[in-house]
Amino acid sequence: MTVSTPDLLVPAYFHPAVAGEQWERLADPGQRLRLVVVNVNSGPGDVVDPSYLGVVTALRTARVRLAGYVDSDYGRRPVADVAADVAAYLQRYQVSGVFLDQVSAGLADLDLYAQYVLAARSSGASFVVLNPGTHPHPGYVDLANLTVTFEGSWAAYQALAVPDWVHDRPARRLCHLIHSVPPDAFDATLDLAARRNAGTVFISDGRGANPWDHYPAALTVAMARSAASVYPP
Repeated sequence: MTVSTPDLLVPAYFHPAVAGEQWERLADPGQRLRLVVVNVNSGPGDVVDPSYLGVVTALRTARVRLAGYVDSDYGRRPVADVAADVAAYLQRYQVSGVFLDQVSAGLADLDLYAQYVLAARSSGASFVVLNPGTHPHPGYVDLANLTVTFEGSWAAYQALAVPDWVHDRPARRLCHLIHSVPPDAFDATLDLAARRNAGTVFISDGRGANPWDHYPAALTVAMARSAASVYPP
């Protein structure tokens, strides 16, 4: 089976005031960045955070797509509140998309998430990501531009069971976010994600409460090696 190097979705859960160099790396050209998630305060916060203004401007200038982090609390948040968060991100930080987190996975909530997605698009989001963090009912994949069907540790990823329907969907509609990856396992994990039909990934050696607190240099190296193997010079 021929597979392509996935693109990257970066959950940039590191504040520009303390990790400015990490944000500068995201604006470097030549990376396979599909999306950077901006997470001001587990949402847009109550007011503009000026620390983000410069970095999001730099990324927009570099033509990097940005999405604001919004929590749906597994369907417990009112649709209007989610729409208000989306609008706040678009107004304050000029992002173009939304990363909807803590998404349900069952058929019972599918209609509700159709309302969330419609509200996000009506608020101006042109790119919508749903993050159930597990394989949901396949109808969720049909709602969004991109659906995160795995978020978890490298150890859990090794044992992941992939349903048959995954291979009937375009790889670009599916994303895996994998943390706690050993330093010598980045290449193999990237290859495994591609073979599991995930066209977008993020792989981190981060651990703990926020494993997405940096952009690993090892990921840049693994991406370059993978691209060279798929597209040899």
